[in-house]
Amino acid sequence: MSAHPSSVAVLGPGLMGASLLMALRRRMPGTRLAAWARRDDALKELKDRGLADVVSIDPAKVVESSEIVVFCVPVETMTSLAESVAGVVGPATLVTDVGSVKGQVVRELEEVFAVHRNFVGSHPMCGSEEAGLAAAREDLYEGAVCAVTPSEKSRPDRVAAASDFWSALGARVITLSPEQHDRAAAMVSHVPHVAASALVETVFASEPVCRTMCAGGFRDTTRVASGAPDLWTGILSSNRAEVARGISCLIDSLQSIRIALENNDMTRVSDFLRSAAEHRAQIVGQRAT
Repeated sequence: MSAHPSSVAVLGPGLMGASLLMALRRRMPGTRLAAWARRDDALKELKDRGLADVVSIDPAKVVESSEIVVFCVPVETMTSLAESVAGVVGPATLVTDVGSVKGQVVRELEEVFAVHRNFVGSHPMCGSEEAGLAAAREDLYEGAVCAVTPSEKSRPDRVAAASDFWSALGARVITLSPEQHDRAAAMVSHVPHVAASALVETVFASEPVCRTMCAGGFRDTTRVASGAPDLWTGILSSNRAEVARGISCLIDSLQSIRIALENNDMTRVSDFLRSAAEHRAQIVGQRAT
């Protein structure tokens, strides 16, 4: 399978799906693009903007004859949509996704596509609190870390094809097991979303002047709390054990600094802040290389 496939089907033209169509159109202009959505107006916009050659509200028509199929829908709806198209997916087709949770998705979609072992999970780490076609960008995947998550059932040629596909779109591919992915995603994405939402709710429940005082630091720290509630409820539900574990770790850290403040242990507070600043610089520096 070529990293520049002859045809790609994208199911779900939200932020991730529409950005994928834009990136494919720019980087692989000869590739036939097909798109599925539930709403006719979304499909009309894709056609009008030249982002898809074939559009339909029938997912089977979109998937049929495609070399690569990418599910870009919420994780809780992915399996039922996959079941609706499994009968028309060819034996040579690569099927992948962009879901934020991998354990459940990989288990269920590997079963759906068990006959030809088409499916390999993927998660480009480039989501946003913004949503929908209007927020899509053609450079969304460039430089983004993309976790490809094979299981013991995965075919090596499909894993290689998935890695090549995301690399061709400018992503930085890493390979993780679905379980490794979900532990890490909980810590760096799912728990931060919960923490940001908790901070917003804490401020909102405080005296009104707190809301008046909110400025850049509050906006930066809580940006992700503006994400779609239904989408995030599905993500947290699908990865709830790892998220709960991550929240416990965060509570331990907050409890530690709370006790230091109550005891006026400013050495401990300073060490905590210095350590966090140094570690953030390491993480961001590593991310930038």
